[in-house]
Amino acid sequence: MQKHQFSKIFLLIAVFWTLMIGSFILFLTYNKDKEVKQLALLEAKTSINKDFAYRSWIASKGGIYVPITKDSTPNPYLHVPNRDVNTTNGMQLTLFNPAYSLRQMTEHYSRLYGIKSHITSLKLINPNNKPLAWEINALKTIEHSRADFYEITPLKELRYMRPFYVEQACLKCHGYQGYHIGDIRGGLSIVLPLERYYAIFVSSTISNNTILLLLWIIGLVGLYWGYRISNEKVDEKLSLYEQNLFSLVSLIEQRDNYTAGHGRRVGEYSRLIAAKMGLDYTQQEEIYRAGMLHDVGKIAIPDSILLKPGKLEPIEKQLIEEHVNASYDLLSKVDIFSSIAEIVRHHHERLDGSGYPNRLRGEEIPFMSQILAVADCFDAMTTNRIYKGRKNLTQANDELSSLRNILFRGDIIDAALEIFSSIKLEEIPSQRPNTPLEMERFSYFYKDPLTNVYSTGYLNFLFFEPEFKEYQILYFINLHQMNRLNKEQGWGAGDELLKRYAQYLQELFPESPILRYEGDDFIIFSRDSEITDLKEMVHPEWIDDYSITVSLQVLMHERFNTHDIDSLHEILKQVSLE
Repeated sequence: MQKHQFSKIFLLIAVFWTLMIGSFILFLTYNKDKEVKQLALLEAKTSINKDFAYRSWIASKGGIYVPITKDSTPNPYLHVPNRDVNTTNGMQLTLFNPAYSLRQMTEHYSRLYGIKSHITSLKLINPNNKPLAWEINALKTIEHSRADFYEITPLKELRYMRPFYVEQACLKCHGYQGYHIGDIRGGLSIVLPLERYYAIFVSSTISNNTILLLLWIIGLVGLYWGYRISNEKVDEKLSLYEQNLFSLVSLIEQRDNYTAGHGRRVGEYSRLIAAKMGLDYTQQEEIYRAGMLHDVGKIAIPDSILLKPGKLEPIEKQLIEEHVNASYDLLSKVDIFSSIAEIVRHHHERLDGSGYPNRLRGEEIPFMSQILAVADCFDAMTTNRIYKGRKNLTQANDELSSLRNILFRGDIIDAALEIFSSIKLEEIPSQRPNTPLEMERFSYFYKDPLTNVYSTGYLNFLFFEPEFKEYQILYFINLHQMNRLNKEQGWGAGDELLKRYAQYLQELFPESPILRYEGDDFIIFSRDSEITDLKEMVHPEWIDDYSITVSLQVLMHERFNTHDIDSLHEILKQVSLE
């Protein structure tokens, strides 16, 4: 490779590095802006939740009597008996209803903390509650969306409104206005200044960008030093290239905590087997590198498949099988790796022709690929997966032995068993999420998007967790007449009921895993003994408004503690039909 070629390579890398750092700056700036807005929205929601909790408490008491002072004057719009009373010691009291109490409280809170809250409605009783222009728009929008409204204005304000829905108790004072249960009677709004949030944004952006610019400069200096060394020593350039590709493998493995260290272990296992079978040093190093890079093609596999923490569907298996061809295409184009490209391509072939990508049989499979296949299979057996437990050393060796001359060559299995009989397995983490990023991915796969409880697929994870054995009772809850509700009132009504009921169960069982099972049913696992009045608890009074009935079936530990996940699913299907 001549000097001008190194110059072109350096220039291209420098441009790429600059674009990458620039992209990171834009990405971090965008995400920091998004983050501060989310923080502001969270504060607004928290404030609204506090106000609603206060209003609900007042409503649960039927209103509250307070002394009449200049700051707490009687509500002139409340026409109920005993609005104003005198105590035995002569103190004058007046009845504050929930809305009037909330208005007094929010005005006081605004004066203290500068966060403007306002209770309002399109049908006014109290003219002081007259809506602003944006509140009118918010209330009209909410009428159609039936959801909270918020917007961020060019003036750097966050405006947020949550609606009041008409309940039975509301009709006592507002029935004459023509409201019906479920109507939107008005809302509570909040205006949150964003200056301090954007101060955080500016400060954080400057810090991040300074670090990235320093990193960019350091990177350019490092690239230039590499350029100087490359002009002097071609061999060192090739070595650096190899290290970069190994770093790429490490990056791929970091996408999924299951694969972390997988390439290194497979490479080491392959080299040990090759040495045991008498292969020379060059071949041992070659198969080690093949093991290190055997999954490099997974970079082409979509995250939704590669990172899926459960069993793959048939079409997903077909797509992930393409990683061997992607690995071959990548490695065959690099001179120093072209010799291992064919080894990597066929490491999923099997003696009986059941492998992929070419369904090769027997001696059609390259010998080195067969060694790599055994090492890869052993590491897969001794690594945790959500849908299966990790095998210990004896179990893994027994399974390898059972596959002798069926899927793998007998002499390779014999050499592998000698190696693995005394090897010490690494402590390998399970796929249970530990970091916020892993938790987000976990939720993506296992949270039901409608109800925000776990989906049915979560059962395949929970079954293999140690804590599953601790659950003493399984509650199976059936919601009946859901089809009728969906048919008469529309799917929206059914969805709203499921969301509300799921939230109710979460409040009822805050420490227990709750699953939405097969559409209209729910499963709850509990460590506690059975609650005697649970049948009444899982049938809240409000659900009668939907003409829905609820049935509860209780399964004791002895019935649902099966040996395999398929049996558990079969038990649950039977229960759902009972």
